[in-house]
Amino acid sequence: MSKLFNLSFQNDAGAPDSPGAITDDNVVYAQATQSTKTLLIFENGTSRVANNTLAATKVGLGLVSIGTPTAVNGNVWSGGEVVINQSYLTQVYNGSSSRRVQLNWPSTSPIVFTTTATVADITAAALAAEKGYADFVCTLTQTGTTAPTINVIKNEFSTGVTTVYVVPGEYYLSFDAMAPTVGGGLFSANNANISASIINGGTPTAAAINFAVYRDTGGSITVKSLSGSTPTDALLSNAMLQIRLYY
Repeated sequence: MSKLFNLSFQNDAGAPDSPGAITDDNVVYAQATQSTKTLLIFENGTSRVANNTLAATKVGLGLVSIGTPTAVNGNVWSGGEVVINQSYLTQVYNGSSSRRVQLNWPSTSPIVFTTTATVADITAAALAAEKGYADFVCTLTQTGTTAPTINVIKNEFSTGVTTVYVVPGEYYLSFDAMAPTVGGGLFSANNANISASIINGGTPTAAAINFAVYRDTGGSITVKSLSGSTPTDALLSNAMLQIRLYY
């Protein structure tokens, strides 16, 4: 089922005109013309500039980012990031250093973008496209003075994750190759684009035991376990950690 998205188009003079809503299946792909403008290519072959950012457009319309292509149909591309309607994305061909992202539009001469975004990057963007966010879910168990044992349930952020022991009661999760097509490939400062929660498994913990989760760096998340106010090891027991990355 298609959905409506509110857009404010502009005329050739750059002034706003014809504000309204369009159905998501009318758009084949979109690119940023400026930081505050988006060029949309429609399935009937026409195009319009909208006074909507590419970030807002790709989330609202559920479009898949393929990063910044280097070429389109063999010609040099200089239009910045491209986002594609999944309905028109046929296949991603993986090469040694670049990917060929093939559309099924137009039917007589399908468009092929060449991009350095990896298959994992494009897959991550496709998984998150309809939602407007990406999810990471795992369980953690920690004993002694070792890094937590991790069981990854869902990872829409990256190709992998590693746990690291820092000091008693403090550990971090390091995400390998955060997908640049999701959240710009980073957790932004001040936890601005993440939501996180953690709950211990098994027997409910005592009131004096609590946990904290927050951004450590652009590619890692810190987990702290505390007994009262004291960071303490061996408190994580099959604890479920859920992180949501908005973009």
